[in-house]
Amino acid sequence: MDKPNISEAIIQYEKDKNMNDTQFAFESHLSVERVHNLKSGEYEATPDEIKTVLEYIKLHS
Repeated sequence: MDKPNISEAIIQYEKDKNMNDTQFAFESHLSVERVHNLKSGEYEATPDEIKTVLEYIKLHS
């Protein structure tokens, strides 16, 4: 995978785990606003956010 699609990864993870943005934000240590921004695809994730999201999803899948 060249550049991970963070919005799709978050959406799919939340769907698989029956989780909402607030739960995902709390557990991944991101703000709810930032999760909304990342899922909208209108804002680019920082390298740290990409790492945080992917590590969280990998650890909890």
